[in-house]
Amino acid sequence: MPDIAGKLFPNLTTLIVQLLSTGVLLLIFKKYLWKNVMEYFAKRADYIESTINEAKEMNEKASANLETAEKEAREAASKYRDILDQAKDDGQKVRQQIIDQANEEARAKIEQAQKEIETEKKQAQVDMKQEIVDVAIEVATKVMNKEMNEDINKGLVEEFVDEVVN
Repeated sequence: MPDIAGKLFPNLTTLIVQLLSTGVLLLIFKKYLWKNVMEYFAKRADYIESTINEAKEMNEKASANLETAEKEAREAASKYRDILDQAKDDGQKVRQQIIDQANEEARAKIEQAQKEIETEKKQAQVDMKQEIVDVAIEVATKVMNKEMNEDINKGLVEEFVDEVVN
């Protein structure tokens, strides 16, 4: 019959040897490797913490830059609208100035034309009056069929024409 009790319970010498060898390994580990492992873990923790802090700082800077960029974009859009409004106003002013100038030039040309018409009308009246005087003298001379003083006749006819015309 096999030894069931021996298989159920561990061998005491094996257990002690295993415990002692584990203790020796722990002592060797603690004496030679513990500081190095702890330094490595501390450096690793510092590195991870600094990386997290850098990421937070970068995130904060990015948020600040985003806010600044959005503010600048709003300001630029506002300036753009102001420039467009100013250009529109300037365009309307220039348009109105051109219209006013064209109207003024048209009025000046109309006045000048009216003056020229009036001058030509007066000249035509003078020419017509002179022609009437000349015709009247010729007619009077032919009718009377005699020699008359031309200056006196001319004066009389001009006086007659003035009375008729005016």
